[in-house]
Amino acid sequence: MTPERAKAFGAFYTDAVVAEFLVRWAVRRLDDAVLDPSFGGGVFLAAAAARVSRLGGAPERLVYGVELDDEVHAQSQGLTELTGISPQNLICSDFFAVELETLPQLAAVVGNPPFIRYQSFSGTVRTLAAERARAQGVTLTNLASSWAAFVVHSAAFLKPGGRLGMVVPAELGHAAYGRPVLAFLTRTFGHVTLLSFRERLFPEISQDTLLLLAEAKNAPFEGFFWRDMENAEALRQPVASVLGRLETLPTDPLSDEDRLITRLISAEARTLYRRLSEHPHVSRLGRLAEVGIGYVTGANAFFHLSPEKADSLGLPESQLSSAVFRGAALSGSTFIKADWQDAARTKNAGYLLHISDKPTPELAAYLAEGEAAGVHEAYKCRVRASWYCVPHVYTPDAFLTYMSGLRPQLVANCAGAVAPNTLHVVRFKPTTLVEPATLAAFWQTSLTSLSVELEGHALGGGMLKLEPSEARRVLIASPGGNFSSIESELDALLRQGKVDEAQNLADRVLLQDGLGLDKKACAALRDAAHLLRDRRYYRGKVRAVSGRIPASPQPPPAS
Repeated sequence: MTPERAKAFGAFYTDAVVAEFLVRWAVRRLDDAVLDPSFGGGVFLAAAAARVSRLGGAPERLVYGVELDDEVHAQSQGLTELTGISPQNLICSDFFAVELETLPQLAAVVGNPPFIRYQSFSGTVRTLAAERARAQGVTLTNLASSWAAFVVHSAAFLKPGGRLGMVVPAELGHAAYGRPVLAFLTRTFGHVTLLSFRERLFPEISQDTLLLLAEAKNAPFEGFFWRDMENAEALRQPVASVLGRLETLPTDPLSDEDRLITRLISAEARTLYRRLSEHPHVSRLGRLAEVGIGYVTGANAFFHLSPEKADSLGLPESQLSSAVFRGAALSGSTFIKADWQDAARTKNAGYLLHISDKPTPELAAYLAEGEAAGVHEAYKCRVRASWYCVPHVYTPDAFLTYMSGLRPQLVANCAGAVAPNTLHVVRFKPTTLVEPATLAAFWQTSLTSLSVELEGHALGGGMLKLEPSEARRVLIASPGGNFSSIESELDALLRQGKVDEAQNLADRVLLQDGLGLDKKACAALRDAAHLLRDRRYYRGKVRAVSGRIPASPQPPPAS
């Protein structure tokens, strides 16, 4: 496939080491029939044919595949000649259109289902996928990506005792729509293992992945198990060695208290974090403030103006709002007018055209230019009563970056600026007594650094994404007292790039003096936060700062 077609089909081909491991685990007898429901380049089929032959079976009658892309399927003749798989066993079809009677009952299904996100996974394909999931007792939300229905429908082809071995997104372990899939696995299989990796399996895409090993279909559920491994090369070991050091997970790996990601940090940090979440002077951000996305213009190039352009057009100040366009405009714990002026020079800030009354002649002329350029026909514009009136423009108490590298920033809005949906906007609840600058100071502790890693989710490229619902769950130490004395000092340290020094100061004043934690507890929180940050951010990268990246803890042998 071309890169464009691969992205459209959600097709990212699997390393042979991964495919061979999943096949070795899933295909155990010479008469085991096996299916790859989206065979693409054929790496799973080749591995399955080799495995069946090695066990003394016949690939021509035991190995099956389905592929949606007719161009890829047309190339499968070479695969059949190489492996001995029967051409009749390789079906060109949408997998969700394949009926159960089309194939024999299978001992194993292996593969790498397409990762088509919900925005593109739509139309009749989504409808059929949802029907297949419902037939298995699973109701998926409209936010579910294609892989979720793929996993559920694949299991339907397995005979009792069958095994499902798949590459799945790490979203299974953190996304809300992963819950019905995990619940389905507990109802359908006796034993479910998740393998995670400190190095990404697919370095070329912004997607973190797990290996799902579900076995003993229709047997009573024994539990979830997990192991964190270094990289794909570790899968060259015998299957028994790979699965010989499993840790038992809770029945619900998405439970708020014990999600999969918490197993990557030490038991000490996990227990401390759980205890602090119940501390009377620790709050969830959502208890103090509402977190939402900023405004949506539909045409930023038209509605976002530099001060120079606004001046040259003669636009009235009453129709302009100071705006922060990007997180790069934020450096300290506060954002003041001088910051806006500096950011405007680098095009990270400027004005939003915010029309609230009858346009002046100068403004009417600019709007006419927009209509001549077709701006009014953009989707978000044409659905408005007046295409040029941007709705939901609020002056928040603080800004929060939601796609972040080393750390998300919560910054007090002291400039009275607004922000688009490239940032989250934080608006205090009426019952909140702290000032925005104080909340921004509270944000700097090791407790919050750990919390954003646990509550947010990592993208494959190393970025941390905080959805509004995730941001509301972030823990913030909010001890009683006046902390205005450290606000300016923290702001200055952050502006100088001295993030570690700012965190040490916040820990000493807020966690040690404020909450009564000792230095060892603060160090446990800090080390856990750094471990998760480094694992997420530096995977596959050359680390740009000094110091060794700490290794993830090795799970103990299963009892």
